[in-house]
Formats: sequence, C-alpha cells, structure tokens
Amino acid sequence: MAYVVLARKYRPQRFADLVGQEHVTRTLANAIAGDRVHHAYLFCGARGLGKTTAARLLAKCLVCAEGPTIDPCNVCSECLAVTEGRSVDVIEIDGASNNRVDDVRSLREQVRYLPQSARRKIYIIDEVHMLTGSAFNALLKTLEEPPPHVTFIFATTEVHALPATILSRVSRFDFRRLSAAGLVGHLQNILRQEGAFVEEAGLYMIARAGDGSVRDALTLLDKVIAFAEDPAKISAEEVRVVLGVPGQVAVLALARAVLARDPAETLAVFDSIVSTGQDLQQLALAVLKHLRDLVVVKLCGARDVLLDASEIEYEQLVEQAASQSPAALAQLFDRFARTVDSLPHTRVPRLILEMGLLDLVHQGPLIPLGDLVSRLEQISAGAPPAPRGSASREISPRPSSASFSPSPAPAGRAYAPESTRAPEPARATPPQPPSFPSSSPSSSANNPSARPSPRAPAASPFAQIVQESGIQVGDPPPDPPEDPEPARFFDQAVAPQPPPRSPEPGPSASAARPQPVVATTPPQPSQQRPPHAPDEPAYGAHTPPPTPAPPACPGAPLPARAVEIEWVGRPPLEVWERLVARIREADETHLCAALSELGLVSLGDGEIHVASPPQSFNRHQIKSHPELRARAEELIHTHLGARFQLVLVDGEPHLPERPSLNLLAEQREEQRLAQALADARGNPSIQALISAFDAELRGVQPA
Repeated sequence: MAYVVLARKYRPQRFADLVGQEHVTRTLANAIAGDRVHHAYLFCGARGLGKTTAARLLAKCLVCAEGPTIDPCNVCSECLAVTEGRSVDVIEIDGASNNRVDDVRSLREQVRYLPQSARRKIYIIDEVHMLTGSAFNALLKTLEEPPPHVTFIFATTEVHALPATILSRVSRFDFRRLSAAGLVGHLQNILRQEGAFVEEAGLYMIARAGDGSVRDALTLLDKVIAFAEDPAKISAEEVRVVLGVPGQVAVLALARAVLARDPAETLAVFDSIVSTGQDLQQLALAVLKHLRDLVVVKLCGARDVLLDASEIEYEQLVEQAASQSPAALAQLFDRFARTVDSLPHTRVPRLILEMGLLDLVHQGPLIPLGDLVSRLEQISAGAPPAPRGSASREISPRPSSASFSPSPAPAGRAYAPESTRAPEPARATPPQPPSFPSSSPSSSANNPSARPSPRAPAASPFAQIVQESGIQVGDPPPDPPEDPEPARFFDQAVAPQPPPRSPEPGPSASAARPQPVVATTPPQPSQQRPPHAPDEPAYGAHTPPPTPAPPACPGAPLPARAVEIEWVGRPPLEVWERLVARIREADETHLCAALSELGLVSLGDGEIHVASPPQSFNRHQIKSHPELRARAEELIHTHLGARFQLVLVDGEPHLPERPSLNLLAEQREEQRLAQALADARGNPSIQALISAFDAELRGVQPA
C-alpha cells in the first residue's frame, strides 16, 4: 500500500478534530443543531488552514444517514463516499479549471435535479476566485435562490478577488492562522501516534517555518522524520539542517556580538554561519525576528507574550535584553529592517548583509527629543551632568554663572540681578543690504540724510526659543550697537536743486518745476531728511500718503493725486523696492513677478532702466504685451507722482551693479542664516547643550 502523507492521514473527520478554528466549527454545529443551515457558505483564509476539510465535514454532517447531525458516524455509505471522494451528491469542483461561463451554465442545469441517494445535493467549489466575471454573473441568480435541496460551499485564499455581489449572497467564515504553540501541541499529538519524537526546539522551528499553516507544518514534519537517523529521537540540530533555517545558537551568538559592539566578532560569527551554506535571506529574517523578540521581552517582561519561543529560547532572550534599553533595541530593529528589505533587490546579498550588521555595531544610542528638552531644562536649573561617553548620560554639574556671563554691558546700561528680573531675549543684528561701490563724493558716510533712524534690534531665533521655554541661563547679553549705516547702492544719488531763476519776475518763476540732477555735494542741513521721516509711511505700511513733494520729472505734468513714495533724493534701489511692493499690494501678481526678475540699472530723468537677458521670459512678456508695459508705467505714475518710461536694457541681473529684487532677497536670506548660525554658536544655552551632550552644531533653520 502506498504511503499516505501525514497531512492526508490525519485529516480531521469531525469538527472536534479541526484545530484552531473553533469559531467556525461552533457556528456550523449550532446552525445544524438548530436547523438554520444557510444555502451558501464561503470559507476564506490562508493556505493549509482546513477550508476544504471543513467543507467536506459540513457536507458529511448534512448527508449522513443519521443526520443532519453535528457528529457524523463516518461508517454509513454516504459518509464513506464523502470521505473517499466518490459521492454523486457531494460534487467538488476545481474553480481554476472550471472557470468559464459555460461551466457555470452546465452547473445551473444540474442543480434542478434532485439528489440520487443523499438527503441533499452539495456543491463544493474550491479556489472560487478563479472564476471569470461572466461566470460569476451567470451564477448570481442560482446562488441567490437555489432549489431547496442544494447547498453551495465556496473556498478561496483570495477573498478580495470575489465580486461584492457574490459576497452579499453567502455566509462568510474567515479561517485563522495557528500560533506556534498551538501547532507544536498538534504536532506532538501526531508524533505520539506515529511513535516518533522531536525536541521541543525543533518543533518550534517547524511551527515557525509553517507560518501558521497546519498542512505546511505537517509536510515539513514528514520531511524531518524522513531525514532523521532515529525517528524516535530527532534533535533540534537535525531539524535545523533539514529546514535550512539558521540555528538559534548561531543567531544568539551573532546578536550577542552586535549588542557588544564588537565588529571583529560579528564578522567572524557571520562568516562561520555563511560557510555552512546558510541561506542569507533566512539568516537576515532570523536576526530581524530575534531583535523583535528582544524588544518584546524587554518591554513586556511576561512569558505569555512570546508563545512561539521555547522555554530555553525565552531565557536566552531575557538574558540578552537585560543589558539593553528598549529604545536602543527598537533602533537596531528599524535599521536592520531596511537591510532586510534591500536584500531581494541586490546582486551582492552577502556584502549588503555584512554592512548592515556593521551598521548595527557602530550605531550609537539616539536620545529622544523629549529627553533633550528635559535635560536642557535640568541644565538651566543647575542639575549635574553625567560624564561624556555614557549611553545614558545624566546632566553634569552646571558651571558657575561666571562661565556663562556675557561681555561687559555698554556704558550707561545696568543689569538687575537675575533673581529680580525676567530674562531678556538675545538680540541679533539684522542682516544688512549689500554694499555697492561708490565713486561719488556724496557717499553715505558724508551724507547725514542717508543715515537711517535707529531701529529696534531683532531677537535671535534661538534666544526666542530659550525665552519661550522659560529657560534662564546666565545674564542676558548686552544690546548690540546700533545698525551701521547702510551702504548706498548706486554711485549717484538723485537730489533736487533750486529751480532756475526766471528772467522775468512774476508767478511763473515761482511755479517753475525743479529738474532732478546728479548731486555733487551733500545737501544742506535744511534739506536733510531721514529715510523714514515721521510724516512718511514705513516700507509696505498701509497708511495715508504724505503731502506730495514738488519735484517731478522734466516734461511730465504734475499729477493732482498725492505722492505715495518720495523718490527724489532717495537711493534708487530703495525706491524700486517700495514701488514693486506697492504693485504687489495692488494684486498685480503677474506684473510684480516680472519686475522682481529685472535688474535695476538707473532711475531718473523720466526713465527707469532695467536689465534682462535678451531671451528671458519676462523681457518677452513685457515687449510682446504693450498693455503690460502700459499698466506698469501707470502704476509707477500712481505711486511716484511723476511720469516714468520703463526702458529694457540687455544684460544679466547681478549684484551689485544690476540688482534684481529676487537676487537681493536671496542674499538677505543667506545673511539671515549666517547671522542665525552666529547667534546659535554664541548663545549660552546652545553652548551648554553642546557641552552636555558632546554635540556639534552643523546648521540652523530659523523660523
């Protein structure tokens, strides 16, 4: 007689023998006992869980001569016919090979006939997801209203492939994977009946390799028994050799070398494992699972959370996890998971795996951000730090306040004691605009009118963070000196001159408009005007315009409207910036974007010269759309109070000769980042943080 494999030999013959699916067997048994059997069932789940076996058991319960019963006799002709697969009323159909619409039409013709010998006619369609869409549609009506003597039982491993119209017409049961402990118990029962024995560690290897599938586990057990020299005493090492999985001892040794941060030992253990012919993918998965088990054991500390490990394996896991923190183990798992994911896509898996293990060896412990904030607060409160180099550093003793004291305060400013005043934010000098060469005698150094009014210094972004968190570290730094005088952006400044005297006395002489000329001498004190006079709105502010100044471009009529931007005697770039800002406020987004890309060459004599490359998009837009140029000149007239013509000049915008607003914004942003980095390096709190954690400041990202 031919040998029958264990998976077929020990196929369940009653619901009580079906392991791990109590939620299915109990429901079906109650439905049979209460005469509430559905006309169509769907059994779904992974392979080897007993879906087809449960379908045959249900059919046997319904056609048994003593039934319907929840415990078939297995001796009557109907039960034996179902067990041997020769029943004419229990029809098993393979959905993969009978998936056409013609097959379903033939089935519809057969269901109308009464069963020949059994009480009911039962159709079991395995792998029902393989049916075509037309076949499913042809089955819908029959499935919804079958004859009273027919029951349908479907089985599938891919329930998501079934149409919703089928799912709504069946009673669905989901079969679950078995745990490793449940599989080990089932395998031990079979081994006792077979007169064989396998060590518990070997049984857990088989259960884990079976991945919750009873049929797969029994198939592997058949293979192990055939390999063993003595089936009555099979060692775990024999199981490991047959299955090709890495031994637990080898994985423990490899993990021990990694956790000890010993690269030489790690490579030596890895080489010894690979030399035995071990599959690298299986080895990587075993190491990853071992790291996961270490995290679970460390966090939970209970035996019942790791049922797929034997007692010896659990004790070894507890021993390894004792010297590690949960955060460090979780970091190792996360980093090695990336290595495992990359193995199927590489041509050199051994090199990738070696570098992944070395990466774990040299992975330093990372400190959570919450711990950094807490330690920074402890530093500010004077808590002592731990010595450097410790993985779990404590806060070292805070240096004396003298070590954090800033430079001496400037004369005329006194600081109150720290205990009697609130901390002030650190101040930083805002970035200055770029300097442009000046060959004119009227430089900003000699022109008092070019000096800006004092501005409030801006707080450092890092000082604001320290202030908001309530940290007080030493005395506040002194106020920085006032902003240096901004450089003039052009060689020549446009300034008004007294109007020419008319040869004829009369009102016409006083009404003559002055012409803007190049100033060669600094203006008189009576002509001095600060860049931000009290009667003029700040840059970009929405305030009523001041009284218009009399100067205007030659040949242009004096507008009746008020002048919003004073341009006479001002640096051209400042006037241009404010002008584009006003255009942006008027929702002229397209025009503003085009003007921001142009480089300013000159502003005066009724013309604004701007530079752009001959093939640039913005130049093409302005030249090919006269209405766009007219709109720009109209807005210039509105805000400056004088007529100006926009003149395009060939050339690439660049700093400092032909600055565009976009280039200027980029330069200012670079200066702001540089200033923020300088503030961070000089901030006492950041210095204390770097010292406490042995850190390095590589960059900043101010808000």
